[in-house]
Amino acid sequence: MLLGRRYAAPVISTLGDIICNGIIMSNIDNIQRKIRKIYASEGLPSGKTPIQLQSIEWSYRAIDYLVAASVLEKKGLYFSHPKLQITGHSIECALKACISSVGNKPQNTHDLVRLYREVEKLGYQLDSKYQAMIVHLNHLYFQDLGTGTKFKLRYPTDSLEGIGGAIPSHDDMASICKSLLKQAADKAPDILKEMFGTIPIYTENLEHRA
Repeated sequence: MLLGRRYAAPVISTLGDIICNGIIMSNIDNIQRKIRKIYASEGLPSGKTPIQLQSIEWSYRAIDYLVAASVLEKKGLYFSHPKLQITGHSIECALKACISSVGNKPQNTHDLVRLYREVEKLGYQLDSKYQAMIVHLNHLYFQDLGTGTKFKLRYPTDSLEGIGGAIPSHDDMASICKSLLKQAADKAPDILKEMFGTIPIYTENLEHRA
């Protein structure tokens, strides 16, 4: 059997699959293997970016997605699901910017409420109105509070359930994002203050072009 033997080079099976080192690979897997080699050969630095420096990247990502959502906001009721999805991702990035700004590694989660609990413990604060808006957005972005279904903005559901719930205004979500990023900048070490200072300028330029 082909699977029981090893080959020095990939072999084409009668089904058109690639057999490499005794493992059957579909065509896309073989393409991925070749492209992975290209990336690996670039010799990129293997050192990890310091956590607090990652907060700058999280901040820029938050603004990118926020402004992208503002473009869809101009379309009215059209593209409401993509708009809310990238709005949620913007808030997620802003929350993770807050966490990494003080040197903590953000949890690998999309749960906005869970992330907000963490930033609150670190001294960040939003008023009750904005906290409620995060809860409403999380109901759509992460997990339905009634049914427990996750990621309803991204995928069809297994059962007949709608995507109901209060939809926070885009302007309010923008205010939340920018408030979190300002607080992240305030808590960042002095050596990063100048880099954080570029974010409002970047935001203004991006909003102007959008």
